[in-house]
Amino acid sequence: MFSFLKKFYSRPPKGGNFLSQVEGITGFPVKDEPLYRLAFTHSSSSIESKKGLKLNNERLEFLGDAILGAVITDYLYRNFPDKEEGYLTNLRSKLVSRKHLNEIGESLGLIELLEYLPSRGTKAKSLNGDAFEALLGALYLDHGYPACQHFLLKRILKGVDLEQINQRLTSFKSALLEWGQKQKKEVRFELVKTEGKSHNPVYHVACYVRQQQLGQGSGATKKKAEEAAAKEAFKGLHLSYGEV
Repeated sequence: MFSFLKKFYSRPPKGGNFLSQVEGITGFPVKDEPLYRLAFTHSSSSIESKKGLKLNNERLEFLGDAILGAVITDYLYRNFPDKEEGYLTNLRSKLVSRKHLNEIGESLGLIELLEYLPSRGTKAKSLNGDAFEALLGALYLDHGYPACQHFLLKRILKGVDLEQINQRLTSFKSALLEWGQKQKKEVRFELVKTEGKSHNPVYHVACYVRQQQLGQGSGATKKKAEEAAAKEAFKGLHLSYGEV
């Protein structure tokens, strides 16, 4: 690793011995400690390199996300030979969703190892999932793809009820909001107008990604109108559930 990452050695670990905790989670020995220190450094607690770069776990999170997607896709392809692409895509999207990753990260106690500043506007709900992906990225660089595959299949997927996961309700709105959070793009919904009588209203809602309107929908309730607008925005972004 780069020499400036040695600064992470000076950071006291949370909740006991840092190395033993990481090794207990992954099942692999830590060869490059600074790499894992970086994986557990949130952007709110970034350190600055000599070149002025902000060092945190976001790049490792990006890498871990790709590794996670590859392992899950391979697993589903091999274990569900009779299922069509749509089924596999939908199940994969739920397994790699922010909600599920947050649950995994929380069960592993990752937030106890994470360096972050709550006062900087961090969102506790996403900390665990982000840290999990960053840890996966660190494990990949430290031990390679087979180690990541073993970790996910033996320590994560082994205890997951896939049928229960598949039965979870998934909406276009929630999926789009998860995508926006992941891509760091603001997704918002605005009520355009309301028509009809008070006992039978029709709501019209627009969906914006950053400042661009990408969808509009109508419904008997605001919730239904937002869902319709989100569905149209999904198509406009050319997304599938597997990308969320």
